[in-house]
Amino acid sequence: MQRILLASASALAFLAAVPALAQSNGSIVTQTGTDANATVTQSGASASSTVTQGGDGNAATVTQSGTGAESIVLQDNGTGSFGNASDDDNSATVDQTGDAYSRVRQYNDDATAQVTQNGDGNSSDILQTGDDDDAFVNQQGVDLTSTIAQSGSDNDANVSQSGDTNQSGIIQSSGSNVAIVTQEGSLNESSILQNGLGLNTANVEQTGEDNESQVTQGGIANDAGDDATVRGVYQSGDRNVSRISQAGGLQDAMVRQTGDDNDSQITQGGSIGAAHYATVDQSGNGNDSVITQAGALSDAIVDQSGEDNDSSVNQGVLGSHLAEIDQSGEGNSSSVTQYGWSQAAYVDQVGAGNTSSIDQGTALNGSDQYASVMQSGDDGLSTIMQRGQGQEAELTQGGVSNESFIDQSGSDHLAEVTQDGADNYSSVIQSGSGSSATVTQTTDLNNSWVNQSGNGHSATVVQGSAGAM
Repeated sequence: MQRILLASASALAFLAAVPALAQSNGSIVTQTGTDANATVTQSGASASSTVTQGGDGNAATVTQSGTGAESIVLQDNGTGSFGNASDDDNSATVDQTGDAYSRVRQYNDDATAQVTQNGDGNSSDILQTGDDDDAFVNQQGVDLTSTIAQSGSDNDANVSQSGDTNQSGIIQSSGSNVAIVTQEGSLNESSILQNGLGLNTANVEQTGEDNESQVTQGGIANDAGDDATVRGVYQSGDRNVSRISQAGGLQDAMVRQTGDDNDSQITQGGSIGAAHYATVDQSGNGNDSVITQAGALSDAIVDQSGEDNDSSVNQGVLGSHLAEIDQSGEGNSSSVTQYGWSQAAYVDQVGAGNTSSIDQGTALNGSDQYASVMQSGDDGLSTIMQRGQGQEAELTQGGVSNESFIDQSGSDHLAEVTQDGADNYSSVIQSGSGSSATVTQTTDLNNSWVNQSGNGHSATVVQGSAGAM
């Protein structure tokens, strides 16, 4: 009987000890300064929490459940603003479930950091060295990573991640910037850098897999989306890449990638530049778009719904240019270069294997040019060069392997070329002022050369039946 009682007592003692061994949580709270408030709640196992508070009126709340969570909150390193050596009135809230890591460092005044993590392998790191900065991180998934560094003042960063193995990095080194990142899916990467004079906004959403987004904003009041529901970058396909770089001021850029394997690059501003607008919509697969905007007040619109298309738009000084590119076919290439003032170019490629090049103006000369290219056939080639002012060129190209060349200098010329059939060639060269040329080719293997110099000429060429198209 004695052995049974002893055994029972040993068993009870062992059972009573099990919860204590399973918890094994650790918490260290160090408080100096005045009116600090720290609350740590640990209900899981193998959790670690460190809270270090100085300054006045700092508050920290840490809640940990699950297994293996680690939290570090550091408030006050003696670098406060306004001649105050302490860092005051900061607030940090950390809520972790699972094997997650969080570090919050607040080294100035009136910052707010809130971290919520649910799942294993998640990591959040927030560094706030400016005043009145806000950072919010919500990670629900596995192996999610968020890094936020705020060194300016009045910045707002908001990161929401689900899925697995997504990464977000935000750096805000100027003031009054807004950065919003929403990531679902897996293997997505987002990077936002906001510096310059501030007041920049970036909004990125990634819901597919293995997408990459980079937004760099200098200058002042540039937008890649807004601070509500308009995404500056939206990637729902897979393996897409978007890069937006904004300098100067009042730039606006938007990228939408719903297909796969697309690449978009937008550069706005440069050393001088303001008030540009660029939008890229890639719903097809394997498309490539590059937009470069300098000067001021230029718009570039690219829509790629086909596959394996390539578009390049270069808009330079002085500005007020417009370029619209629509590629719904396959394997097409479009290049638009606009200098001078108030140039307009339109390209529509619905066929396959077509190439279009439009070159308008020079660095500081040329204005009010208009060029339009419509390629509905296959393997067509179009080249339009416009110098001077007031030129107008229009190409409609169907058929197969047709080629058109238009070169306009001087002022106020008009060239209209229509090609169908196969293996046709048309060349229109206009100098002087006020001449017009119309070329229509509807059968095969036709060649036409129109060369107009001087003023006020008119030429019409019809090869094949005019009504064949």
